[in-house]
Amino acid sequence: MAGIRSGRRLVQLLPVRLSFVPVRNKKIIKSESLTLFELNKKGTSYELPPGKREMLNVGEELKQWFRETNELIHRNPMLKCEHGNYEVIFRFNNPAAVKSWIVSTDKDNDTGKSSAEFTFTKNSTGLFHGYLSKEVPKDGKTKYAGYANITCPKPLKAFKRDTSWDWSLFNCMLLKVRGDGRPYSLVIGCNFEFDINWLNRWQCPLYTRGGPYWQLAKVPFSNFFLSHHGRIQDKQEYPELTIVNSLGITVMDAAEGPFALEIESIALMYDMNLSDTSRYETYHLKNFMD
Repeated sequence: MAGIRSGRRLVQLLPVRLSFVPVRNKKIIKSESLTLFELNKKGTSYELPPGKREMLNVGEELKQWFRETNELIHRNPMLKCEHGNYEVIFRFNNPAAVKSWIVSTDKDNDTGKSSAEFTFTKNSTGLFHGYLSKEVPKDGKTKYAGYANITCPKPLKAFKRDTSWDWSLFNCMLLKVRGDGRPYSLVIGCNFEFDINWLNRWQCPLYTRGGPYWQLAKVPFSNFFLSHHGRIQDKQEYPELTIVNSLGITVMDAAEGPFALEIESIALMYDMNLSDTSRYETYHLKNFMD
């Protein structure tokens, strides 16, 4: 049977038989013949993830696969960046680019009442706006509330296979934004293999100026600090730029009220004057295991 193999993943181009298997009172679609599957990252079973259970357009996926293969064979990769080289990774100049980003707030998890949207504007930009509420739900557990976030879509290869971006040639981010004076946070996630690192995030504040003027913010990767499940770690590390799979922008400055951040583009840049190591002090204790 014809198929495409890449690493541990196999995508079969022919139809497959699917069955419903109850697991903890839930129905999970599984492949009986394992002709269409993707290895579950948690290693529990060969479940077909939501959104990947059906091949909606095999022709388009094949075209994308051929484009990726052709690029891999004929491309001339950049092995080193010169000072000032940059690459735009996100440009919000069309509604599809804005709509692809995921919006989330504390209201989605029943831990608050904030609201947010990411909309396309008449200026051909993306506008992240909403209302930040500090009202805490009366559940007896939640102590703090008030956050909103937008996250880019995860990178996918042909046939919806997971992949990641390699940003290791660059050492800073370049954002063209127009803010409301609030501080925002840039959040970078990586595609780690072991589950102990899945909740690792690198964060860095993005300070905006109020008013009608655009600002070009340069954020070095050395300014990002490591956190796990929202808690800042004592031992800091430089971001793992070879396996990046998510980028988000969060507002949670504990100031209730409306917010608005207009974004034109996000780019990566190499600046020879910036360091490639974390700028934060790390304290090596005598009995601390590295």
